[in-house]
Amino acid sequence: MRYLTIEQREALGAHIDGRAGALRDQIATALKQPGNSETMHLANHLAEIDDDAVADLETSLDIAAIERGLAELRALEGARERLHGPEFGVCVDCENEIPYRRLMANLGAIRCVACQEHFERTHANRRAGSI
Repeated sequence: MRYLTIEQREALGAHIDGRAGALRDQIATALKQPGNSETMHLANHLAEIDDDAVADLETSLDIAAIERGLAELRALEGARERLHGPEFGVCVDCENEIPYRRLMANLGAIRCVACQEHFERTHANRRAGSI
């Protein structure tokens, strides 16, 4: 099978939309200031803890979580754009089919498992970009 069925693409599309919606909600929740629904910014951990080092650590963790969410959201948006094109479900490196089960597990997958493992081994020391 070279191409996914219409039913598989529809299931993937619904899964993409559901996950993207959940991520948007998580990001919005992380950025909402309690008691103020109009402005969005990170929580002030220093006011909660009164320990600079712990507050900095918690803020760093918040930022990292938001960055991970944004990266996944970008991958999902790319998958949504490719979903009905012929390149969706085809590995960008070897051009073999990416199994449906892998796509359901990793909606933004652009590589088969073998190529992804090779990519991760050869790019292990590169640092991910930030927003």
